Amino acid sequence: MGLRATKQQSQRKLIIENAIALFRERGFDAVRVREIAESCTLSEATFFNYFGDKAGVLREWAKLELNAALAVAIVDARGGPLRRVVRQWAAELARRAHQDPVLMRTAWLHVRLGDFAGPSSVARGRVAGPEPILALIEDAQQAGSLRADLDAELLAQLLLSCVAGILSSGLAEPRSDSGQPLEQPLEQPLEQPLEQSLEQRLRERLGRGADLLLDGFRKRNERVRPPAPGSRSSGPRPPASSRQ
Repeated sequence: MGLRATKQQSQRKLIIENAIALFRERGFDAVRVREIAESCTLSEATFFNYFGDKAGVLREWAKLELNAALAVAIVDARGGPLRRVVRQWAAELARRAHQDPVLMRTAWLHVRLGDFAGPSSVARGRVAGPEPILALIEDAQQAGSLRADLDAELLAQLLLSCVAGILSSGLAEPRSDSGQPLEQPLEQPLEQPLEQSLEQRLRERLGRGADLLLDGFRKRNERVRPPAPGSRSSGPRPPASSRQ
């Protein structure tokens, strides 16, 4: 890697770190791009060479958190199967959300699921490449625990989108310790911690969603038989009572 690319990676990392520190301290809405740039001793023009706006910093941080949590899960799973890794991934994401609820909720309110479709795009200072989950999918296919007739990148995108979607929707439900919706703005520091069940709730939702995706929509032990030739109908299906 050349000196210029190394410098750009360092600057991108510095922008993310300083922006996140400011968001935590003062709230997302109160921080201006100019302040982020000044904290990095950069001009606003240089900031916009790396990010289109401050929400872009939050989105990238959210994706980095996903991958960082996955790295922890891989270690915690100790070489176990994909399902065990995914369960550890869910637990680690839920733990991080519980420890940093305000920033995580703010970040995921700005996340777009398209941000998690496909490998990281080329951008100034960003390390582009395949998603870390892709290697796990490929290993599971080789081990025979996942269908090998499906594209590994497609399966990785589906799993990422599933986890991202559940995390986003789960964090969009602010609750107080009493179970009532929070009236305090998400970007403002909370006087009291969020309900203790937040971590458990997210962990259960992420685990169930991942299980459903890994198992498919079939009933347990149900065999899938291809339709007989010529049996496919373009008309409406009969009511459930007539198919019993």
